Amino acid sequence: MSQKVHFKAGNIARRSSTSILAIAVCCAAIYGTAASAGAADGTFRLITINTWNDRFASDLTRISNFLKNGNYDVFAWQELRANSAYTAQIPGILRNEGLGEYTSTQTGDTGITTRLAATPGSVSGSGTQGNRFAYVTLGEQNKLPQTTLASVHFDYADQSTARISEARNLVNWSRTIDGPVIVAGDFNAGDVSERGLHHVDQQKLLLRDYLKSNNSFYYRLLTEYALDRAALDAFIAANRGQTLTNQQIPDGMFAPETYPVAGNTPQTLNILKKQFMLLQNPSEREPFNPHPLKDGSTTWPSAGEDQTNTWASWDRGKIDHFLVSRPYGKWWKLADDPTNPYLGVIDKVAYSNDGKTPLSDHELTAHDLKWVGPAIQKYTDAQGTTGQNRLVWGAAANVFAEKGKVFHLTRNNMRTDLYLGQIADDNGMPSLSGLTLAEKKTLLDCASTDSRLRQAILDYCIDDHSFIDETLITDGGTVIVDEDAALGNASARLRLADGRLQVAGLGMKSLVRDISLEGTGGTISIAEAQNEVRHQGVISGTGALIKQGAGELDLRGTNTYTGETRIAAGLLSVNGSIASSSLTTVLAGGTLGGAGTVGNVRIASGGVLAPGNSIGTLKVNGNVTFDPGSTFRVEVDSNGNTDKLVATGAIALGGQLYFVPTSGNYLPATDYDILTAGNGITGTFSSVGTSAAFLAPNLTYGANGVKMRLDRNSTAFADIASTRNGRRVAPVVEGLGTGNAVYDAMITLDVRAADAGLRQLSGEIYPSLAGAFAEESQFARNAVTGHLRTLDPKTFADPVYQPWISTFGARGSTQMSGVADLDRNSGGAFFGLDALASPSTRLGVMMGYGKTAVSSGGYNASADADTVTLGLYGATVLDRLRLSYGTSAAYGKVNVSRNVAFGTLTESLASDIDVLTLQVYGEAAYGFEMPYGTIEPFAGLAHVHVDAGSFGERGGASGLHGSGFDVDTTFTTLGLRAGTEVMLGDQQVRLSGEAGWRHAFGDTPQAQLAFSRGNAFAVEGTGANRDAAFVKAGVGFDLKPGATLSLDYVGALSADGGTHGVNAGLKVRF
Repeated sequence: MSQKVHFKAGNIARRSSTSILAIAVCCAAIYGTAASAGAADGTFRLITINTWNDRFASDLTRISNFLKNGNYDVFAWQELRANSAYTAQIPGILRNEGLGEYTSTQTGDTGITTRLAATPGSVSGSGTQGNRFAYVTLGEQNKLPQTTLASVHFDYADQSTARISEARNLVNWSRTIDGPVIVAGDFNAGDVSERGLHHVDQQKLLLRDYLKSNNSFYYRLLTEYALDRAALDAFIAANRGQTLTNQQIPDGMFAPETYPVAGNTPQTLNILKKQFMLLQNPSEREPFNPHPLKDGSTTWPSAGEDQTNTWASWDRGKIDHFLVSRPYGKWWKLADDPTNPYLGVIDKVAYSNDGKTPLSDHELTAHDLKWVGPAIQKYTDAQGTTGQNRLVWGAAANVFAEKGKVFHLTRNNMRTDLYLGQIADDNGMPSLSGLTLAEKKTLLDCASTDSRLRQAILDYCIDDHSFIDETLITDGGTVIVDEDAALGNASARLRLADGRLQVAGLGMKSLVRDISLEGTGGTISIAEAQNEVRHQGVISGTGALIKQGAGELDLRGTNTYTGETRIAAGLLSVNGSIASSSLTTVLAGGTLGGAGTVGNVRIASGGVLAPGNSIGTLKVNGNVTFDPGSTFRVEVDSNGNTDKLVATGAIALGGQLYFVPTSGNYLPATDYDILTAGNGITGTFSSVGTSAAFLAPNLTYGANGVKMRLDRNSTAFADIASTRNGRRVAPVVEGLGTGNAVYDAMITLDVRAADAGLRQLSGEIYPSLAGAFAEESQFARNAVTGHLRTLDPKTFADPVYQPWISTFGARGSTQMSGVADLDRNSGGAFFGLDALASPSTRLGVMMGYGKTAVSSGGYNASADADTVTLGLYGATVLDRLRLSYGTSAAYGKVNVSRNVAFGTLTESLASDIDVLTLQVYGEAAYGFEMPYGTIEPFAGLAHVHVDAGSFGERGGASGLHGSGFDVDTTFTTLGLRAGTEVMLGDQQVRLSGEAGWRHAFGDTPQAQLAFSRGNAFAVEGTGANRDAAFVKAGVGFDLKPGATLSLDYVGALSADGGTHGVNAGLKVRF
């Protein structure tokens, strides 16, 4: 944009003769042979200058100081006149200043002057000015990739229609260019807003202009800016045609624009940002408020010309930008020296030699651009296709040493130039709905997992790497990837020449490209132990392959490389062929597996050879050597299949054989062929080990093979059990014998799995149910005693009849040494009615319903119960002494579920069982009147009998049956209650609290259980918590005369667990 003169569309249509002159001089269309005097490798200095219609064309030596001190490699010019003196004369001035040989090109009103080796080009589109622009293509030089630089000058009209078209054309053109495209220039459009966020004075200027011009676009803007639309319209009607000053417009009509109104949406940059990334220093980022003068992020108007701006719809803004095309934008960074006044937004030194005259009505913008990506080299492939792109991570890369030879190659550009409110459709209009204003001003986080941003991240952050034709990792470099697509399409080859590819994270599961091992070869590292990466291409070449990392690399192709294979860590599974590899060495920490074919093999000390992917045969075209300290790991299954190593050559044994049981049944008295050698076997394994708890492998050596037989060892099932119940069920399971599904699943397990299996088989949830119901009996007692303790001795006889309701909900747990923890969730309600039997005694009846869910921690066992309770209760008051007493019977229908899963056994079991809970209880309490309330010490006693009926489980061989079981538990309590009344407004509220100690006496719950075959065994369950401190806190108030509502927290705290619950009660007096 120029303040005083603006080119109309079509005024600058023909190409500059300066460009023609440059081509003629360079003959071969290559010009600019002198390198930058100041730029480091991989860096060049670029400035964009709006010449303000060739302002100094009459004598360009007047700006020589700026040109010299800036020491720019490339000048991007805008607002040049035809055959501009700038492009014609400035190369000579720079040469005379000793800055090198510069040459220029011009198209329309844009041009480029550079001292870098480059080829000129132009886009000569029709229509508005931004469709015609000059560009140059820099060849590979100074560790820079081939890069195209364009200078643009977009349309300056108020409305963005022409700029939108120009932006689309620029995007389409850039997609035809091979390699990075950097566009610099005057876009006449801002980043945060299209025409600058407006101060109040600027909005007043807009209104003043509209009053005289009747511009409909201005009116639309005014309606969006106005705080009161009706007041605006009234003011316009009263002042149309008038010439006003800002002071004549009410201050309250407008407010500063802190987010663009609809008519000021930055559509131009929104469109460009889908293909380009905006390069700017943090200090240049536009704020979400109108620009103050010289804030470091304003480029138009310049400070020297700010006061002469009379363009009503444009306020200060940053309209001069540097854009870099994707996918290359993430590899260009600004490397400005912050102390250099000739870099960034240049608002202090952009003056002619007199130090007073601005070089432009724009603040000039310049940056040092640094390439921080891999080298990109052009090459011709074996089929003669030219212009192919090779990504190189090695000494040829500009930042190879700076990054410690490690490069993270990712398609995610992690850009920081895009706000959520700028995510837009093809017209540049915001498309992300449902955002708050604060979210609209928030930068897009390319690593976000917010589902609302998933598509935006795909559109703006995830780059297309299909431009890569091959990747070369060399010179000891490492490239880290977390997805295969980062390396390009599947056809893009990976070359390792003393290079390393590391797969990070767990997301990458395949490597679908051919690999070439060159020079000394290369390394593939699968970093995460839980990751398995499958390679489905062909590995060729003469170099070595080194497998590193704790994860698995699975080779599926028929590979042809002839170098060695070394497994330094993790698992290399060969399910294709590496028979051409001269030697495969498994080093300490490494494992060789798979069911494919390999060449000669050596297992070094600490290395492991484990054929198959579970059960499988690994073939060796050659010899095998097991060094001392090595391991041959073998698995067998229930069908007589076994891991096997088959070699065409000789096998030299050493180290140990280690048998690993699978989740299958073994065949007793069966010989498994585990090793076969065409040229014979020498030596023996130094030891034989196993993780199986109950099996012992025994080996038989032959001239050309080794057989393994699995025999029952002397370890009893009970020997490995870690719990009492496990030790009780173990002899019964062992007695079931071969052929029984439970026994067969147990026999191949290791110690840990067998112990867990015995705990699952014990069925201890059944006796634990008795303990759970004994513990749950407290809710009926609490409901009755909670009701009776609220009776006032002074009004004991009133009312004659007292109905009440009490609801409860609670969660609790019980722990016991050697038995699984038991968790309970309960809820229900009790209903009661009592009447006056004598002046000092009340008697009543109660009933209740509850649901209880019980789970046995870690044993995959649970139960759900529906319980109905009936009871009688009473209370006698003797002065301050209150005696409460009662009895109840609760019938529970219980559904029990158990999941048994170990080894080859997976069964879901279920049973139904009836449980009867009987109890009698009593409490004595003595009340004392205190100045601020009452206190009441109390003592309680309850005896609970739980009787469970017979049951039989359905669902499989591990199902249990039992003839019933019972448990008796006695509870004693000692405690203190306190209560008081307070007024909240006009509402009287009763506050109460209780604390005490409860002790439980009785037997540990036991049950006699049995499988469908074999002897019965006794198991113990979790009983009631032996000792517990209990607390209650409650609040009560009258809803209306005759009705009372109460709410209590009830907690029991114990070293063996505890219970936490809430009770709600309602009483009605009549």
